[in-house]
Amino acid sequence: MSIFNDDIKSQLKNVLKDMENNVKIIFFGNEEQISKDTEEIIKEVVELTDKLSLESYNFKSENDKATLYGIDKAPGFTLLKSDNSQTRMKFYGPPAGYEINSFIFSLLEASGKEQDMPENLINQIKSIDKKVNIKVFIGLSCPHCPGAVIAAHKLALLNENIDAEMIEANAFNELSTQFGISSVPRIFFNDDLDLLGAQPLEKFIETINKL
Repeated sequence: MSIFNDDIKSQLKNVLKDMENNVKIIFFGNEEQISKDTEEIIKEVVELTDKLSLESYNFKSENDKATLYGIDKAPGFTLLKSDNSQTRMKFYGPPAGYEINSFIFSLLEASGKEQDMPENLINQIKSIDKKVNIKVFIGLSCPHCPGAVIAAHKLALLNENIDAEMIEANAFNELSTQFGISSVPRIFFNDDLDLLGAQPLEKFIETINKL
């Protein structure tokens, strides 16, 4: 049974026409149902354009490969540019519900279809010279969460010192408890400083500069 109906598939296919270059999705899964559901969502999106491809691996048996791509839990996946370079954009859990928006946006950005941004903002992001991990805890029914994921992924794409993770809070209950997640989006920087709610890119940069 298909995840997306024909109408949604048509809409997604139309948006994905804007992809400029090929993007490879590297997925690591396990035997849990949520992992199978996540992979199925990805497969259905990949089928909508010839600019997308998917490589799937078992997280446990291919742990060395997962480490190579910076994936430390399953289900998790990342995006590679057309030259196989890493984007450092990561998704943990299904990109379903509202989060299909951040998934599609990240695919477009990884393909080279970048959103226009003020030059001074781009320069601020590119000048960040410290290693930064951004964890964005989200809920699939949260309309404000995709914006937070998109902002984090944009930072990762523009600066190789930054990696950004979308983490579906319900899919990773233990991690959510560890970080005290009670509302989303909740954004952590190097597991230390955090922001709550939808925040502009400037606020992300301001927080990173405090690390």
